Amino acid sequence: MKEFLEKIKDIFIDLKDKFLDFYEENKKLTIIILSFLVLILICLILLISLSGKNKKNVKSVPGQELVLTEPLVIPDGPELPRDYNTTRKTKENWTDEEAESWFTIPGDKEIEYLSRSNDNLVNEIIGAAP
Repeated sequence: MKEFLEKIKDIFIDLKDKFLDFYEENKKLTIIILSFLVLILICLILLISLSGKNKKNVKSVPGQELVLTEPLVIPDGPELPRDYNTTRKTKENWTDEEAESWFTIPGDKEIEYLSRSNDNLVNEIIGAAP
């Protein structure tokens, strides 16, 4: 442990000697650098002290603690009718009647229009690339 403390002491002594040598060679530069560091330190202290004052203290509201005795119930409202189901089990396959009512087989006109639209998009992306 003593060796460790001696090494640290030697490091600080070396740093002090280097700083004093630098100060003797460059007095103006050293004063400018130290002034700048003191200014930064003052700014940090002000910033920390001002940010601490802006925090609002959250005060607890006196009263009783809420204890639930029953599960929460969603109130009736105009956005959800009383008999409206928000979820349902879906079937894996459509029946033939459902397929006929919901799925429309595209004709030649629709396929041609889609093909031209896709070609236009590709040409716009590619541009004049070879």
